[in-house]
Amino acid sequence: MKLTILGKYGPFPAAGGACSGYLAERGETRVLIDCGSGILSRLQQFCDIRNLNAVVLSHLHSDHMADMLILRYALEIWKVRGIYNKGSLPVYLPENPSDIYKQITSTPVFQPIPVEDGTKAVIGDILFTFREMTHPVPSFAMAVEGGGKKLVYTGDTSMNSMIEDFAKGADLLIADTGILEKDKTSKAPHLTAGEAGRIAGRAGVKKLILSHIWPGCREEDIMKEAARHYSNPMLAEEMKTYIL
Repeated sequence: MKLTILGKYGPFPAAGGACSGYLAERGETRVLIDCGSGILSRLQQFCDIRNLNAVVLSHLHSDHMADMLILRYALEIWKVRGIYNKGSLPVYLPENPSDIYKQITSTPVFQPIPVEDGTKAVIGDILFTFREMTHPVPSFAMAVEGGGKKLVYTGDTSMNSMIEDFAKGADLLIADTGILEKDKTSKAPHLTAGEAGRIAGRAGVKKLILSHIWPGCREEDIMKEAARHYSNPMLAEEMKTYIL
């Protein structure tokens, strides 16, 4: 299984960067996980949009789904011009906030498939399992499995009792690392770099990638904080492909 990081920032991109988006591949299966600002342009450097098997959205905040509205334009126009002749593209997503859900799904080019806690979905050669996290809107971590390998993506979440167990034994954990511990407040809806490191260490994951980076954070501070709890964490690198 392969994972390409298309964008690593949130809630807005750094100059030249993009918000959350990841391409998971196994065999002929290609699934886009999250589709934030700047992702559609980058996706096309690795994958013809028409070859996507599905899109999976962790939640419906704009930095994770804004380019879905542009993807909609592409598919609608290609349909009219006879360039895209496949059926509707499956889109796995939460049903709330309902106004955003309707905005994304009110087109025949997408086939909406609502997800909830515990949902399992076989997409081509990849199995997805969803677990609801803690965020201002419904937000789902996902286990992505294929070929005996397991990738876990936290999506956006604050610390909760479910993450560690869900990530246990993963070959790769991609963790929301939205803030540093010095900036943590009781209402912060994201993990700190230190919390991401603790989760990875306790869950026994083989590799940890820190993502969803606040553009104002110094990357060396993020790495140093996570490394107090987990040996050799990695900072997400945009446009890099990781082999599981």
